[in-house]
Amino acid sequence: MKGSTVLKALIVITAVIFVANQIISSVYNPIKTENAVYYTATDGYDITGVIIRNETLVSYDGDGVMHFVIPDGGRVAKNGVIANVYDNESSSIEVTERQNIEKKISELEDILGYNDIEAANLDLINSKIDESVNELIYSASAGNFSDINTASEDLLTEIWRRQAALGEDNDFSEQLESLKAQISDPLPEAKEQIRSDISGYFVSATDGYENIFSSKDISEITPELLDSAKPQTYGSDVIGKLVSDYEWYIAAKVSVNDSFSYKEGDSLKILTSVKSSPELSVTVEKINVSDSSSQAVVLFSCNEMNSELALMRSGPMTVVKAQYSGLRVSRKALRVVDSVRGVYVLSGMQIKFVPVNMIYSNDSYIICEKDNGGENTLRLYDRVVVKGKKLYDGKIVS
Repeated sequence: MKGSTVLKALIVITAVIFVANQIISSVYNPIKTENAVYYTATDGYDITGVIIRNETLVSYDGDGVMHFVIPDGGRVAKNGVIANVYDNESSSIEVTERQNIEKKISELEDILGYNDIEAANLDLINSKIDESVNELIYSASAGNFSDINTASEDLLTEIWRRQAALGEDNDFSEQLESLKAQISDPLPEAKEQIRSDISGYFVSATDGYENIFSSKDISEITPELLDSAKPQTYGSDVIGKLVSDYEWYIAAKVSVNDSFSYKEGDSLKILTSVKSSPELSVTVEKINVSDSSSQAVVLFSCNEMNSELALMRSGPMTVVKAQYSGLRVSRKALRVVDSVRGVYVLSGMQIKFVPVNMIYSNDSYIICEKDNGGENTLRLYDRVVVKGKKLYDGKIVS
């Protein structure tokens, strides 16, 4: 009972402190600012893009354990080896372990070349360390546990590289010799190989739409087809597919009225959520109107392809109508003084009014033209006032 009373008292005290802090902040810190930052805003049409491409199923109905040579989404040449087939799983595991050791040997040999601090690009090395740390954090937070090990190894490699570049003591030569001693035994031989009939990107997963959505006749890609399409079921012999790296399409179902915004032959940009291809160059290839004339499918052709795009079937995208680059500030900062539109900027202890030329706006922020070199212009990282009372040009704040 006593403990409960103490806890309640602590909660009350904390609440009182919080309220007092808010009152003091509002009285003694009446000015709130945000930095002006460089930003590119996009005005466009949001769509759900369905990927239409040439896909060839890969099958294998033999015995044994498959050991894929090509990583998921990896590039393979025509007649290239997709997978080796071994008699048992232990042979496949042995090959995987050998590949990991050989990768480490290659990395250590590369690291040993970074023994000249004058020749080493420390900024690049530090940048890669930051990237590896971010990738490790992202993989852990997203629950991509299979990627955590890879990210950890990449981080360790970059740290080793930095140590070598700085000449710090670390017996890389001894590690290298130890690893080389582990690969002296011959590897088990594959009893069979699975090869590619065409060149393209190998994807080990199928979604059942490979034979439904085809780029061979895009006039058949109608709103009715997108609405009624159901995935097929394949046999256990299907082990993946090959995605052609030639021209492919993004299909977007829109209203007929919205389809008038597009014209066949137009060259456009599409923004995606794909990390390796955030922006795609496309051409409006065809517009197919539904039988009811209420909906249409716009087909954008594209010839950019990589492993991430090969793994993708559909996703949110934005067709770019226009882009505006400049300094972004909160819409709350916008003021009109003597019929001039501008913002108040805190410079030291003084408030000054700065006229702006607004080139884009939405409900939360505005984009202003970049600094043109004049004295009274908005500059990058200026402290723009987004909250304050009785503001005027030249006001002193403490």
